[in-house]
Amino acid sequence: MKTIALTSTTGGAGRTTLAAALAVLLARRGRPVVAVEFDAQNLMGATLGLDTLAEHGLAHGLLGGAEPWHAHTWRNADGVLFVPYGQVDAAGAAACDARLVADPAWLSRALDEIALPADGVVLVDTARYPSPQAEQAIRRADLTLVVVPPEPVACATTAARLGALRAGRGELQIVVNRLNPARDMQRDALAMLRAVAGPASMLEQRIHVDAAMPEALARGSWIFDDAPYSQASHDLNGVANWVDTWLTAAVAGRAGAVR
Repeated sequence: MKTIALTSTTGGAGRTTLAAALAVLLARRGRPVVAVEFDAQNLMGATLGLDTLAEHGLAHGLLGGAEPWHAHTWRNADGVLFVPYGQVDAAGAAACDARLVADPAWLSRALDEIALPADGVVLVDTARYPSPQAEQAIRRADLTLVVVPPEPVACATTAARLGALRAGRGELQIVVNRLNPARDMQRDALAMLRAVAGPASMLEQRIHVDAAMPEALARGSWIFDDAPYSQASHDLNGVANWVDTWLTAAVAGRAGAVR
């Protein structure tokens, strides 16, 4: 199996929604998929079909609970096995962070317990970088997807932290999310980021802003089901196709050739 981490350097980048969408789209392509919520916001389950925020999950394993970390998983209608973070208060979140700082290999050991076939994938939605969760996920990941809205602050913080984001063992790709081509400022911000990161690190498939996306999520569905011919639906399927191709190449030992 391969591990893909999704992170961002700013809040509101759309990282969790993209992680959930990729999990669903890859599962529909026949891949065994585990989606791991590694963020104390604990919101990923809502996008995958849960009616309420998951009460228990990874956090309780981090805090030394009697049950194993994988005791509270859930499989959605598309076959995605979801591992929630679980609800914690501020003190609990701080204790989880402290445990991760003290045990830098915690996530890696936990993922080693997942039994997936070679073509399976674990998608880890992390807290935004820098955080102990993001650092552990990046160190473990075969591929890190950095989700970046094409805004000056998001592009600047991503550019400034590229060295640290590339510190893991795997490949890094920047995914531009919520693109509005009519905005000159966005084009300028992306040009700056492209110049710093290099064209090879920028995924060519970008995700355009679409008002139908939050509307579909509010209805508990996906834009690629509600509006399959929309630009955003095309974009999400394009990113999923790229990831699916990358996974096939990675299993065959030639992931670096995928562009």
